[in-house]
Amino acid sequence: MSPSKIRQTARRIGPLYWVVGLLRYVGFRRKLREANRAYAREANSDVPPPLLRHRVHGALDETSYRHVGKLIASGLARCFDRYGVVLDNLRVLDFACGPGRVANELKSLAPSCRISGSDINRETIDWAREHLSDVGGFETNDPAPPTRHADGTFDAIYTVSLFTHLDEASQDAWLAELARILKPGGIFLATTHGRHSLTSCTAGELRELEARGIVHRVDRKGRFKLDGLPDSYQTTFHTREYVARSWSRFFGVVDHVEGWLGDQDLVVLRRRSIDPIRLPPSRLPSAPQ
Repeated sequence: MSPSKIRQTARRIGPLYWVVGLLRYVGFRRKLREANRAYAREANSDVPPPLLRHRVHGALDETSYRHVGKLIASGLARCFDRYGVVLDNLRVLDFACGPGRVANELKSLAPSCRISGSDINRETIDWAREHLSDVGGFETNDPAPPTRHADGTFDAIYTVSLFTHLDEASQDAWLAELARILKPGGIFLATTHGRHSLTSCTAGELRELEARGIVHRVDRKGRFKLDGLPDSYQTTFHTREYVARSWSRFFGVVDHVEGWLGDQDLVVLRRRSIDPIRLPPSRLPSAPQ
């Protein structure tokens, strides 16, 4: 039986699912202690500690953290270039930047650009501020818009593995906000879970995805949620038809590259010259209390 089938079976049996979560948590804490000891011995100041790496990467090791960061940054740079964005002396926002893994690598490819990073997690931002001050400026943002930035602040924006985790209302709110702070004509790159990432989906989730074009799966919460991020940060899947239909309320959808990051697609969006459509305030999710 595949891991996804085992997980689906366990979810239907409450006590079993709790026991599986406990075992995963205990095993993770053991691996984390070992990784922390190795990190203390190596003292690499340009790589965040294991827990922060896991929070954005889903793994504790340093090698894959660095490797994937380089792959993402080079892929984003090529995509920007393909769509006419010359990364020379531009203001670029890494939204949901974590501890600055991609921003750090992108800065080495585009040294003249002024890079900003924003994330809801204060611990990752504090680390980036201390260790990556030569890369750019890093700040925390609230779980819901707005940001502090003025209209049209950035020439280009990217976000990797954020819309793969937000529910529909939060996505709409952030799409409207990111359109607001991007310059007219600017390019926004975002990843989604598309058809290459559906192996873990249940039959019910696949039916919902076919009917609605989007599925937001709520799984582990609290202590057993190993990424340490808010409980609202779960797993979301999109069809390319949904993205073309729904996200075009905020941006022009330029391209949709399936399987760009293995199991993630890359959506290329451009802010139209006219003001983007904004959601009524009642549709915006409120920040958790």
